[in-house]
Amino acid sequence: MNEPLDIDLAWGGFYAGISKDSGEISVFRMLDFNQNAYHIAIYKEDFQHIPSEKEILSLSPYIGHAPIDSKGLLNYDKIILINTKQLTSEDLIGYMYYLEEFEVPEKERKELSQSLINYSKEPPLKLRLAIVKGELQISERN
Repeated sequence: MNEPLDIDLAWGGFYAGISKDSGEISVFRMLDFNQNAYHIAIYKEDFQHIPSEKEILSLSPYIGHAPIDSKGLLNYDKIILINTKQLTSEDLIGYMYYLEEFEVPEKERKELSQSLINYSKEPPLKLRLAIVKGELQISERN
């Protein structure tokens, strides 16, 4: 996990993650991202190639929401943004249930949901992720 990772970060983006260990290609959709965690929908299909936009849009999430330590992104050899699609409140249902379990007030959940939907309308952020002294460092790249 010492090598930096470049990612075009898009809320609502569909990604192909290439495993450093096996070279397998897994697919996920970014729901939210911050320095501590990223929240994704996971697809059970593994691919031997980078899936096309058409292949991605035909899939349904296997797990609607999974919170993962953001440092875990550096376990991928490469993360490729395949497509972006604006998030909807339906896309975020699993995430909202998760927040409800942590007793996040309904008003805050609704505000976050609307913010994520708005973020998903924006172009991807070009970021570089690196571990420095055990901490995730996030910087913009050109």
